[in-house]
Amino acid sequence: MGRKRQPLSEIHNNISFDAVIEEKPLPVKTVTEEPLKKNSLVEIPTEKLILDKNIRDTYVDDSLEQLGDSIIENGQIQPVIVTLTDEGYKVKVGHRRVKACLLRDIPKVKCIIEENFDDEKQRIIIQAIENEQRLNLSSREREAYIAQLLDFGMSQVEIAKALHKTKGWVSEAITAYNFVNDNQEILEDLVEEPSTRDAWIASKLPKEQLKKAVEEAKSRGGTKEAFKKEISKRYNQNSVNKKKADVQNFVISNSIRIDFENKEVSVEAVKYHDEELAGIILDNIKKYYKKQGYTVYAE
Repeated sequence: MGRKRQPLSEIHNNISFDAVIEEKPLPVKTVTEEPLKKNSLVEIPTEKLILDKNIRDTYVDDSLEQLGDSIIENGQIQPVIVTLTDEGYKVKVGHRRVKACLLRDIPKVKCIIEENFDDEKQRIIIQAIENEQRLNLSSREREAYIAQLLDFGMSQVEIAKALHKTKGWVSEAITAYNFVNDNQEILEDLVEEPSTRDAWIASKLPKEQLKKAVEEAKSRGGTKEAFKKEISKRYNQNSVNKKKADVQNFVISNSIRIDFENKEVSVEAVKYHDEELAGIILDNIKKYYKKQGYTVYAE
């Protein structure tokens, strides 16, 4: 444990999280030069594992160190899922466990060789589900993998069903993803990335309001909370203004012509928005002048 650890910069930049795999008392074999039977639980030398793509962009040093220490003390509880390719054993799920073993010089990794893992879309979905269960993805990482699934031709409804989320959750993430990509120059003044929800709210603002919000947030430290406060303030005010604009001012006006000499009154409803209300008003006007002895004509 006193040995100097391997520099993190030498370890692959992407990570995954622990797979949620039902534990079964499978026999553990050690990998040999000959390929092992697929779907079997084996121990593979750590250096023989090839790290594949992962939906994570970054990882925290301490979390890997803690995981590595846990594996040394308690053993590897959950196996890594790999697939056998011409290049060797490629890691599909469990990048984080492999990196922890590399960091702590753990010689072998328990793996399950999966034979049905050629579908890139399937890989992203499985990694996404695991990462969501750990609740540790950044907003940008989450939005990116949803956009990837969209690029694979999946609909928002299909993505929501695959990830056990709502369509609104998926739609919000996609909107945030496009917004951040389209406004990187404006958002670069922030020291913290906005959440998916705040990016979605900000996407509803006119460009000039967005720039002003970022400017104000920057003057208050450029934090996530500062940005949230500024865009929420403008979004809420816009909502109030819109409601005011949607309220129509209805005018009820009547034209009344009075012939005092012949005691005749002519009433005409010029403008009204409610026929029932207009009828009540006209009836009351007629009753009033009839009581005064006028002959009333209503048009």
